[in-house]
Amino acid sequence: MSSTNPTRLDETMGPNEASCPETILKLLTPTQNEHALDWRKRCLANLQRRSRKLQDGDRIKLAQPMKFTDGHEGDEFIVEKRGRRVVLRDPTSRLGYRIGGFMERAWTVVPQTKVHKTIFA
Repeated sequence: MSSTNPTRLDETMGPNEASCPETILKLLTPTQNEHALDWRKRCLANLQRRSRKLQDGDRIKLAQPMKFTDGHEGDEFIVEKRGRRVVLRDPTSRLGYRIGGFMERAWTVVPQTKVHKTIFA
């Protein structure tokens, strides 16, 4: 095709980036193409990971430990929200860390036992 009519790509031509917005995914017509179905599945998995909710004070556990530039290696952190920004604090040292693409990584929220105040009437 000429420069005034650029090549038109579709999902069967091998897209590797799996961060398509949900609004675009909803516009796609049904397909039986194996590569396209795999790509759609990866896009939906990324959207689900990014939509997970975190609360200030949550304790999270990464699927694999990470090593940081200061030498610290850890897989459990406490979430500290500062507006839209998320800082992860080491539970023992209380030092703060940032992880690029954090919401797209594999992690889980560690359930915490909460002790409620006893009230005697």
